[in-house]
Amino acid sequence: MGNEEILKRAEEGMKESNKILIRELVQDLENKGIAPVIAVDGEVKKLQICESEQKNLEKELKKFGLKKADFCVLREDCAKAKKTTKNTATKIAQKAANIFIIHKKSAKLKKYKTCDKSSWISDLHHDLKNKFFTN
Repeated sequence: MGNEEILKRAEEGMKESNKILIRELVQDLENKGIAPVIAVDGEVKKLQICESEQKNLEKELKKFGLKKADFCVLREDCAKAKKTTKNTATKIAQKAANIFIIHKKSAKLKKYKTCDKSSWISDLHHDLKNKFFTN
């Protein structure tokens, strides 16, 4: 067996190990009644999406026959909300954030940005339609 084959097998083994670790971590936290927390890119992210986002997420998952319990959803706020005043009306800009969706069984992770012009839910819909999390 050559060096390239050894490296390829080692890489495949590490990917599988990461999947197992993610599944076990999320399951352990849920069993202890702790809101899921996971390190992504070396930083801890916490579960915290708003109620309307949760409803939209559940609706999309249901369309594709998937269960909410099979996913872990994490939100990372990127910027503070800014107040702007125009003609005595005060507007609060939406916080920019990253939404991380983790499929517990496949351990596939995808990051969505809420500051993009398109909705992260529509991007998620596209990924679900293309079976990103389940293939």
